[in-house]
Amino acid sequence: MFKQDIHGHDPSAFSCTTRLLIISTALWDGWLVWQRRRNTISNKSVDAAAGNIKLKTKAPLPPGSCGLPFLGETLEFLSAARANRSLEFTNTRVAKYGQIFKTHLLFCLTISLGTPEGSKFLFVNENKLVQKSWPPSVAKLLGRQALSIKTGEEHKKARRIFASFFGPDGLKSFVPRMDQTVRSHLDQFWENKEEVMGVETLKQFTFSLVSDLFLSIKDGPEFNSMAHDIELYLEGIMQLPLDFPGTSYHKARLARESLLQTLGTIISRRCKAIEEGQDCGHHDLLSVLLNRPDNQGDLITDEEIKDNIVLFLFAGHDTTSITLAAILKYLSLNPHCLHEVVKEQEEIAKVKAGAPLNWEDTQKMKYTWWVMQETLRLQPPAAGGFRQSIKEFEYGGFRIPKGCKVYWSVWSSHMSPIFFPNPTKFDPSRFEQGPPPFTFVPFGGGPRTCIGNEFAKTEVMVFLHYLVLNYEWSLVHPNEKISYNPMPVFEKGLPLKVHKKA
Repeated sequence: MFKQDIHGHDPSAFSCTTRLLIISTALWDGWLVWQRRRNTISNKSVDAAAGNIKLKTKAPLPPGSCGLPFLGETLEFLSAARANRSLEFTNTRVAKYGQIFKTHLLFCLTISLGTPEGSKFLFVNENKLVQKSWPPSVAKLLGRQALSIKTGEEHKKARRIFASFFGPDGLKSFVPRMDQTVRSHLDQFWENKEEVMGVETLKQFTFSLVSDLFLSIKDGPEFNSMAHDIELYLEGIMQLPLDFPGTSYHKARLARESLLQTLGTIISRRCKAIEEGQDCGHHDLLSVLLNRPDNQGDLITDEEIKDNIVLFLFAGHDTTSITLAAILKYLSLNPHCLHEVVKEQEEIAKVKAGAPLNWEDTQKMKYTWWVMQETLRLQPPAAGGFRQSIKEFEYGGFRIPKGCKVYWSVWSSHMSPIFFPNPTKFDPSRFEQGPPPFTFVPFGGGPRTCIGNEFAKTEVMVFLHYLVLNYEWSLVHPNEKISYNPMPVFEKGLPLKVHKKA
């Protein structure tokens, strides 16, 4: 059910997809050659490959290359990500053009502001100069009512509603349920095992947790159906938008439709229980959304509930499982760090004397939190993010046209020796003092900082508490490669040798 296609696509469909891409590219190349023969490109406009966006200010565009017609430098960008060399893609262009450069990614003129100052500029100017932007194909699969799609006041209003669940006040009541889910998972999937598939097993855990806390569903046909659909959805959401049978994107679209249908059934059943006064036993995200009015006093629509639960199932399930997998990898490779984690968790366990963890306990796990932060620095769930300029402006002496994409990179600061000395070394203690502002950005920043960051932190702290107290593990493949597609993918699924502690 949770087995991972490490390449992110169906092998039988790849050759067909590749042929179609080649044909499409050839047609576009021919069309652009014909267009260029008909038109003389003015110095006052962007190159045709960048979309002919007209510029009004006198400042020049940043230097750079728009690459191939239509495709631009997209293939190089994606290829670098798959090989876990996104930093190399950026550094090559920084060395040639400077920190601010233009390129052409995902069919759009894109300008990279590859410094912490550039990231800060984008974060603080959200809704003023730029807004969050997704490619249309991705936005279609996320759903038009999803929090990640909303902008401006709509986003602020929706975020306030979801914060009542994902914020510290909301999370405090859920830690005991996390505790129970972790113990149950370890008993079922780790007890009496000599080897486990790390990524697959952790996916089982994270999906079980979010399914319970979001919908109060732990097993049964609906659980199995959603678990199957969410994996197909994850595999195709960031793939080429080729919507015909056999492609990953098409499978993802059908999986989303199936998820929405299942959620519709669950919502109808819950609404009926509320009407009949029988919903008192549920305490989950769905109950929060069904009973929480917006600023105008209106309840959230079913469409908005479904779009956002799909979003949170996707984000809360996949990003956390990958982060946990990376933590297990780095702790195995750094025994002295694992020793410090075990020491910290043993001190907490002595005080608890077998009682379930609570919110205050997770706040005492300072070194374990440093380990998670250092893991997110070295292996962030995403390599960066895009914004779209909503008006023309200048930055760093260059003009940023209205309507173009502006890219911020996680790697530009995470792997900078200026901010993180010896950046390739796994060293959790570097977070004892805290990094300079806007240099550590795995959760983004500004008004669009990931709303689930505290949820993820709490989930990871509870899981690691019970894991390190009860199990030892080692890597079957210590040098296993990790790529991005678009999120981190372990080449072999992180198989682990497991030993139960006495």
